[in-house]
Amino acid sequence: MYEKDLLQRTAGALHRTAQGVEKKQETGVRLQELSSPTINTRTVTPVSSLKDDLIKQNRKPSKLEQKPSVQELAARAASQAINEAAQNITPPSSAYQFEVIWRGFSGDCALQARLLKATSPNVLPQLFKNALTATMLMDIIKCLATIFNEEMELTVQYLENLTKVSRFDMVILCLSSADRTDMAHIWNNVFGNKAIPMEHAERLDDLRPKYCR
Repeated sequence: MYEKDLLQRTAGALHRTAQGVEKKQETGVRLQELSSPTINTRTVTPVSSLKDDLIKQNRKPSKLEQKPSVQELAARAASQAINEAAQNITPPSSAYQFEVIWRGFSGDCALQARLLKATSPNVLPQLFKNALTATMLMDIIKCLATIFNEEMELTVQYLENLTKVSRFDMVILCLSSADRTDMAHIWNNVFGNKAIPMEHAERLDDLRPKYCR
């Protein structure tokens, strides 16, 4: 009887011990699960990517992006001035004003021709006085050659009045060899064309020795 009772007590103690061990294991597993949160890798954005996005959002434009360069501003101002001048060409009051407008139209013979048409040939001697240069004379002659077929009378009047400018003879003598070649070419192929009406051809023949020396 005593041995049977001892065995029962021993078996009960072992059973309680086993249950305690299982409970401790379950508790440990639960604690481990709570202390190790699950991370959803599909929704986590890398830190480096977030940093790049913030940099892009907060990046300020550089100085070059914020405003144009001085050269660009100058080019825009010059273009705007040319456009405004082209829309309202008025007769210049001095050689300086004529040259400023002329240089502003540099490279655009059509605009330079408009300036010539806006300037009466009769005022050329008084306009240029002693300010006519070889460069300006050649520029005017070349421009007149481009409008000669459409504006023969105006061209001839210009050629006649240019010879009346006070420094004309001196300017002709100071022409470079290249300018003399260009002058002769223009007279031979444009102002000396055989198809020119007689009324203009005779006047041009009289003018040629004054320009081609």
